[in-house]
Amino acid sequence: MPMRRASGLRLLPTCLVLVAGLVAVPLTSGQAASITGLGIENFLENGQKSGLGTGLSAMADTVLSGIMSDPLYKDCKVQQVEVKREAERQRELQLGQTPGLVDPATRVTDRTIPLGHRITGSVIESAEGGSYRLSLENAKTGEVIATVQGGGKDIPELEASLRENLRNLLDQLCPRVHALKASTGPYFQIETEICGFDRPFQVRPKGEFRGVQMVFTPQSGTAGTFTQSGRAYGTLWTGGGTYTVTWNGDTGRFVARDSYVARNQAGQSNNPNDQMTGTVTRLPKTCTR
Repeated sequence: MPMRRASGLRLLPTCLVLVAGLVAVPLTSGQAASITGLGIENFLENGQKSGLGTGLSAMADTVLSGIMSDPLYKDCKVQQVEVKREAERQRELQLGQTPGLVDPATRVTDRTIPLGHRITGSVIESAEGGSYRLSLENAKTGEVIATVQGGGKDIPELEASLRENLRNLLDQLCPRVHALKASTGPYFQIETEICGFDRPFQVRPKGEFRGVQMVFTPQSGTAGTFTQSGRAYGTLWTGGGTYTVTWNGDTGRFVARDSYVARNQAGQSNNPNDQMTGTVTRLPKTCTR
């Protein structure tokens, strides 16, 4: 079925669902200060508004609303906000500031939640269906944080594709908490929770080795480098190496290989081939960066 017809007959009515999905939630002043808004702009086709782009962006609004209602994101400090009518809303704000022109009780007020990020998109129609490319952007700087792309030959495929990709974009702002447990034996053990596995993090081992700090620098979601330095048992420990994570669903095997030097008054010893093994687990909760 040509996607142009699909957008006109089956995508645009999702705007009706959107009304229920974007009902404002009362916030305290403290909550409003800590929560930022995420809005979806109208998607463009060949740089212009179109029925396909408008319909697909309306579907994306509805899908994102459903994703954010998942209990997994209850601690996410991001709330969906409406941005498609931004130009009209700004005009209404200006009118509301004109004395005697608008009833103060019904005039439009500025949004309580500041817009922190926006999702923009472009769409392409073809004989096989429709495809899209979405970008998550910082609303203030315009910095592109992440991009995703997908498509489908019909409405169900498009919706499923949007659900997966919008979740991936939301996870950039509210990633899953990862639990890391690893050791080189009974004495050197690490156990910590980190906010995502794609940004640098620090951890100190348990017990007598807590004076040694390890700094991990991811190169991807599955590999990176690390350094370690500090004192334990009256000895200065320095070293570093590489690590990998082999994922299987929400759990992964963690392996870190390094060399280190231990120095004290008696001299120094070297271990050029040490190894730490353990697990990484994506927990059913999110954190906000």
